[in-house]
Amino acid sequence: MLHGFSRTTLSALIIVCLLLISWIHLGWKDEEQQPLPALQQPPLATADWQFWQSIEGVGVYLRSAGDVHGGYLALRSASEMHVLSLPANDWTQPLKQQLPGHVLGQAVILLVSGPWDELSQKTMAAYVIRSLQLHTLHAASTPLSACVIQHLPGALWLTQQQTTDTGASVLNALLSLNTEAVSTPLPDRKTWSEWRLEQTRMLRQNWQNDRRQIDIQADLAYYRPPEDLYRQLYNQLGQSQKTAPAELLQCLSAAQPQREPSQH
Repeated sequence: MLHGFSRTTLSALIIVCLLLISWIHLGWKDEEQQPLPALQQPPLATADWQFWQSIEGVGVYLRSAGDVHGGYLALRSASEMHVLSLPANDWTQPLKQQLPGHVLGQAVILLVSGPWDELSQKTMAAYVIRSLQLHTLHAASTPLSACVIQHLPGALWLTQQQTTDTGASVLNALLSLNTEAVSTPLPDRKTWSEWRLEQTRMLRQNWQNDRRQIDIQADLAYYRPPEDLYRQLYNQLGQSQKTAPAELLQCLSAAQPQREPSQH
């Protein structure tokens, strides 16, 4: 029945049929298996923290931020954080009134973030250090594993499934990951898409908030992970897929030392 068609027409019909078959095949592909497109994320601005060490050896992080209303001075110990809210002008008396007396003699990291010039910030910190007889706080010896750093979105997902503490900082959440207790079902495509979008928005909002910046820097200063860990997490989230938790678990499993076969 095709004898009436020329060779060119037959070739064209065959090509059209192949294209139609390919289109039908692609149209019926399982959407669940399709990769998510990368998020269009605005880059995180530079935080611009400067490190200064007092003559007592206490580490102090300084940052020009805040507004006409004032800024913050924070004391981070190994167990807690105290944040003092100070006015832009005439801050001396408010600083004296807010000194947390029970921190006397403790080891801390200080953070000052506000509209004051560098000399004023150092003066604030020096006064607090002398008044409370503060000492150097050494970094915690709880480094993140190479697998966690390589698969930060997967680690964050798993830790959030294990805890009900929604106020935990990002770094504290990553450090609390218990891979031996992972029993939660892995996410589907839609769940992961919504979750990673929510997390990137939250990370960006916290980064842009002066008060939250203090929490972030305090964790970085104390736990000493890679300096750009927060930025790494933010960037990795934008590229991540629903397989991220499984990829982390696979990496951790492969990194475990292999047991030698028993001798008989």
